[in-house]
Amino acid sequence: MCGRYYIAQEDNDEEIARIIAILNQEPTQASQVHYGEVFPSQMAPVIVNTPEGWTVKAMKWGFPRAGGGGLVINSRSEKADVTPMFSRAVRERRCLVPMSGFYEWRRTASGSKTKEKYAFSQADAGAMFLAGVYGSFGGGVANGGYDGFAILTQPADEQMQPYHHRMPVILATRQARHSWLFAPPQANYGDLRTLFDPPALTIRAASQIQ
Repeated sequence: MCGRYYIAQEDNDEEIARIIAILNQEPTQASQVHYGEVFPSQMAPVIVNTPEGWTVKAMKWGFPRAGGGGLVINSRSEKADVTPMFSRAVRERRCLVPMSGFYEWRRTASGSKTKEKYAFSQADAGAMFLAGVYGSFGGGVANGGYDGFAILTQPADEQMQPYHHRMPVILATRQARHSWLFAPPQANYGDLRTLFDPPALTIRAASQIQ
């Protein structure tokens, strides 16, 4: 699961700084983007593939739910290629979602209603890039609609299981990110899923990064 993440500008991460600099070349887009803690439905930077190479766009977090009634912010990677909402996007509109890390919550004690918030980042520091997909809705941003993205998830590994049974798909290497972003539409999705190898994570109480 990934229902909240953060982009920490103050960390002076070179990759995050470069992404922000590219986005700032389009002031209208840049003015809409949220940094710090990012919530569903907010605008955030997303890396996309174009005929000229990769670039950064501001997009809304979430695909519109069929029939209205909110947003779908995640897609199970195991079946994203056959899920009607995401199947075309998995073939033609893959993207990278850059961040400093993501959040998850865990109950403080058995039976307790109180939950503690934890932050997950890559153990080797630096920016984290999640596998995502995107689409244009209501004609896209150019026609009064919007461009939106969703994050792929996979079953939790051993380090994530104490907190949640799902985790976002983290593309930990440059090769994995390049393959996910630039593979052609006819690429075998099963082959792309071999890129989904979770890295070691640093886990902290969220209060430690605020």
